[in-house]
Amino acid sequence: KYLIIFLRTDKQIKIIIKPLDGSASYEIENVKGYAYNQKSNQLIYSKSVSNGCSVSILTIKENFSESKIIESDNFDYTSFVWQQNAGSAVFTRSKTDVNTDSSAEVKELVYYKTDTQKMFVFQPDTTFDFYKKYVIKPETISDMMISEDGKRVFFKIKSLNQKLEQAGKKMVQVWNADDKYLEPAEREKDGSVKMPKTVVWWPEKNNFRILTDTVFSKLMLDTNRKFAITWNPVANEPQSNLHAARDYKTINLDTGQEQYFLKDFNYEVDKIALSPAGKYVTYFKNNHWWIYNIEKNIHTNLTAALQESFSVEDLDRGDGPLPYGNPGWTPDDQSILLYDRFDIWEISIENLKALKLTHGRSEKTIYRIRPVSNEQKLKGNFDGVTNAVINVNKSIIFQSKAENVNGLWWYKKNSSILPIILSKNKISDPVMALNTETVIYKEESFETPPRLVLQEKKEKKAQTLYQSNSHFKHFNSGTSSVIHYRNRNGNNIKAALFYPANYNPEKLYPMIVHVYEKQSETVHDYITPSLYSGNGFNVSHYTNNGYFVLLPDIVYEFGNPGNSAVDCVVAATKKALEIVPVNPKRIGLIGHSFGGYEVDYIITQTNIFSAAVAGAAITDLISGYLYVSWNFNRPNFFQYESGQLRMDGSIFKNFLSYLANSPVYYADRVTTPLLSWAGEADRHVHYYQTIEFYLALRRLGKKNVMLLYPDQQHVLTDKEQQKHLTEYVMRWFDNYLSAKSNPEFVKVN
Repeated sequence: KYLIIFLRTDKQIKIIIKPLDGSASYEIENVKGYAYNQKSNQLIYSKSVSNGCSVSILTIKENFSESKIIESDNFDYTSFVWQQNAGSAVFTRSKTDVNTDSSAEVKELVYYKTDTQKMFVFQPDTTFDFYKKYVIKPETISDMMISEDGKRVFFKIKSLNQKLEQAGKKMVQVWNADDKYLEPAEREKDGSVKMPKTVVWWPEKNNFRILTDTVFSKLMLDTNRKFAITWNPVANEPQSNLHAARDYKTINLDTGQEQYFLKDFNYEVDKIALSPAGKYVTYFKNNHWWIYNIEKNIHTNLTAALQESFSVEDLDRGDGPLPYGNPGWTPDDQSILLYDRFDIWEISIENLKALKLTHGRSEKTIYRIRPVSNEQKLKGNFDGVTNAVINVNKSIIFQSKAENVNGLWWYKKNSSILPIILSKNKISDPVMALNTETVIYKEESFETPPRLVLQEKKEKKAQTLYQSNSHFKHFNSGTSSVIHYRNRNGNNIKAALFYPANYNPEKLYPMIVHVYEKQSETVHDYITPSLYSGNGFNVSHYTNNGYFVLLPDIVYEFGNPGNSAVDCVVAATKKALEIVPVNPKRIGLIGHSFGGYEVDYIITQTNIFSAAVAGAAITDLISGYLYVSWNFNRPNFFQYESGQLRMDGSIFKNFLSYLANSPVYYADRVTTPLLSWAGEADRHVHYYQTIEFYLALRRLGKKNVMLLYPDQQHVLTDKEQQKHLTEYVMRWFDNYLSAKSNPEFVKVN
């Protein structure tokens, strides 16, 4: 019945509540913080007023009932969190501590009960030990939580550690190979491995307990807030993966009793979660899905009796095994929903009876559940996640993907699965109206901009609600298709092929090949032509300027990423030459990041490309392996051994493979003019990697121009620099591939 709009400026928020019947809107200006409770249809918010800040609760109904719970005062009120049933709310209030040299902000917690209108305040400065050691740290709404019974509040605190201040005065950094983290990571964590801690507070008892410590520093909570799950993320550090194996234990919040239940677990975010009702921990181990009954301390393998694999069958990276997924649970943790390669399964917790809800394997169709409400989405739970609730006894939405057919389906248990739409176009972002069988989804193709479509289950015909970029019909932006090619091993592989605008089959065209992992699924993405791209490349910009564009999928061989790329990209390019009229002497190659690495390696092994562009590229696997991945503050080992580089081991185990897959050591073979670029502030791939290849090509007298963008990181974010890169790349390709050749451009630049 209402549409709530939040308009953000730099420091303030404006809330507009529009009744859908067309009656007058309700507007709130100068909002500082807010939270909406869907069950009670209430909004709690703070706003700036002439003499301070006030807090109110607005009940959204016909006459908009508002009650002010805090009159204006000198505090700021933010970080609002509701109890699920709206029986209470918690938020922070802050003031400036004028007694400190730094005029630091001091945060307190306010707990408000809506039925009794009583307010309780957690004041750190009244607890001497707490005030001297910690500061309240609710930086996001996931940092605070109220128990289901409303008796406990959970929140984060941060150590007031003097080591951070002392670190700035050090004359030297000490990097010890035995440290759990690299030295810069230690400094970012306030000079120690101490992480923010989690506290439970009983407002009406005026009591609190710190739940995590410097060892077991991470936590998530069961739904009833009776148990905490904690773990130590650094016990097995240092090691070479992105995440170390972890030990997990439960804490009974009433008795304080602790119980280890999972040891040496290879953590990934999609491999462990709490069930929605809080009865179980779900985890993926040894290629199977398991549950742990928290109260009974019992582990159960859910998939042991099933023949289908629930781990990714064609994984071509070393960070496996990885699951296809666990989209959620049915209400009250009665059964769990799991994915295999094609299908959706429901497994009863009581008797482990497994029911396959779809028949995708026989149809070669992948089915997945599309969350259409907040309840059906994974939820943050302090340092972990709680799984979604999906009621299969009510209508839910399945999404399907098959060769050239994408679809949405109605599903309700014990009923036939009914199609909503089946199309070659890209179908995405379905949303279902609350308590109805009406769905809105987005449909697009390379030729047609996104449109919003409404479909009611009882109606056969869909209704277009909104067509974006309606002027598109006046322009011819080209078409797209999927082609198939085979690599040297005979694998049947896809590539997306985009045709130039106003395509004439009697004419020969230039072509750009863009490389990066698997891209064929983008064949039906609508791409607005633009000069503002973070990597300097836009498919439509090239099709509108008379180019074919090819995006091949690449299949990788462990320990041989460079030659895998050469094999697939060359084969895909040759297949495109068989299908469409492309001038074989006017083909360009472009890639960014890992794609930039592939570009640099490919042009050392083949001369079929007449020009190339590589952005933020890895060029020397040996030196790159020994860099720091500053985005993670970890050694780069994991990127190479088990991540995207797929080197299947360290440089000390596979030195010759690292050497053989490094473009810089084959720079003497390059005959393709290369444009290289990087951001000088790149924290993901150091720009020295680009300089290495530039210097090698310079020493050898090869054609290479390097662009270094000051203050830019892995992807360009400055609009003027984005435009400069996009235009420069286009001129580079035009010079070598089109009739717009301008040799002076290369000389001048």
